[in-house]
Amino acid sequence: MKINAFFARLFRNWPAKVLSFLLALLLLVFHDITRLEERFITVPLEVRLSDGLVPASQYPQQVRIRLRGESEQVFRVVEDDLEAYINLQPFDTEGEYRVPVNVGRTGVSAEPGTLEISVEPEVLTVELEEKVIKSVEVQASTSGFVPGGFQLERTIMSPSSVEIEGPRSRVENLEWVRTEDVDLSNRREDFTERIRLVSPDPLVQFRGGDIVELRGIVEEAVVLQTFEPVDLVVSGLDPRFNLAEELPTGLIRVQARQVDVEELAPGDLQLALDASGIDETGTIRLPVRPVVPSGFVVLRYEPTSIQLVVEEES
Repeated sequence: MKINAFFARLFRNWPAKVLSFLLALLLLVFHDITRLEERFITVPLEVRLSDGLVPASQYPQQVRIRLRGESEQVFRVVEDDLEAYINLQPFDTEGEYRVPVNVGRTGVSAEPGTLEISVEPEVLTVELEEKVIKSVEVQASTSGFVPGGFQLERTIMSPSSVEIEGPRSRVENLEWVRTEDVDLSNRREDFTERIRLVSPDPLVQFRGGDIVELRGIVEEAVVLQTFEPVDLVVSGLDPRFNLAEELPTGLIRVQARQVDVEELAPGDLQLALDASGIDETGTIRLPVRPVVPSGFVVLRYEPTSIQLVVEEES
């Protein structure tokens, strides 16, 4: 009799009681949810490979990890507590493979608790090819120009070649790699500089490091130039005489530093005639001598001699 009364009371107004129970359950779940924190951490992606194969397609260098759990644990997790990787070691032939992104836990992330971890993206498709190692030439890359009057005679790379490695399709057609740009502005003397190599492809690596030494040989620029017309100048003529005809002009071809050529002033180049030996009137042939500033080398000049008509001063 007592049992019947108990069940009668238990099921009395049962819809209301069930509704109250569900409401309490929802409140409990909501309370637990509101106590959970969410946080995202970006970590490097490790690629684990078998010997002889490397990725031949682009893949993300980093992935985003989602942490969800009690705030005390979520905010104690640091990047070093998580390890993201894809495992391609089971594959030993070229091809395209679809693999999951795995997350390893260490430190705080491995402690007991409510911490939930997920990763974005969850799966990656990676193409694998044979790993090729090859020696290629190093070429210097420059920008700007040396100042006027100077020239970059040559560049010497040390080492002159480097080894690269990468997927077969990316490496087999490479014959050279270049350096970062070296600015030639204001370079008036030889220089030595350590510079970085520029990777020709994100999937190609330098086996011995990417730093090389560049030596630049800078010299003063030497030019060959012909000057025309050049005045013929007579010196030493006795005041009793004068020339019956006007003197022609000539030319001088020289070799000199560019900076010296650019600084020439009018009259610095002449063709000289020494008339100090003339002691009578008439027609006389005299040799012509070029007169140039120091540092100039005369390659050719015209005329080499000239005929003068000398008469008495009237």
